[in-house]
Amino acid sequence: MGIDEHNQFEALIQGLIADDYSSCTDFLSISTLAGLRSQMESLILLGQMNPAGIGNKSDMHEDRSIRRDKVNWIEELSTNEFEQIYIKKVWRFIEYLNKTCFTSITSLESHYSHYEQGSFYKRHLDQFQNEKGRKFSIVLYLNQDWKEEDGGLLSLYPSNRAEKNISPVEGRFVFFRSDEMEHEVHPSSTRNRNSIAGWLKN
Repeated sequence: MGIDEHNQFEALIQGLIADDYSSCTDFLSISTLAGLRSQMESLILLGQMNPAGIGNKSDMHEDRSIRRDKVNWIEELSTNEFEQIYIKKVWRFIEYLNKTCFTSITSLESHYSHYEQGSFYKRHLDQFQNEKGRKFSIVLYLNQDWKEEDGGLLSLYPSNRAEKNISPVEGRFVFFRSDEMEHEVHPSSTRNRNSIAGWLKN
């Protein structure tokens, strides 16, 4: 781990401690973001994005009144070079978290998340009632030239703090606690919205 990566990871952790969430815009290189965006666009064109469900594997069902995104899970042993770069970087972050914050993270889940124009995900927690493994949520945005008027904001609702609205601009990486931070994805009326969502688990 280079000093720049060390400083980046430390800033993400300190932001979480201070504000209940943190973000940065340089988690991955421009070329890696382009590769991930291209891979996701291929999945969309091939019809390999599937309607997302509510609940975990034992209680999975579709509810379009709550969420309307489509997903494709990223295998941890992926052979796609850009997915490998993403996974390895997140694992270096996990190792830093475990070393400095004693978080005991042991696994990573990630999927591409595609919101067609007008799609949304109502306010929710990323923690299941009957399965408490998700400890931290991460989001990486893949939207080129996103403008304020495009909407599609991520709203975070921290306890005892003002609501925080985050624009899904390309390269932005967001980090928060899965079991504490209620959040919501608002629709864009102008364009589709793409990201990678992930969860650090123990």
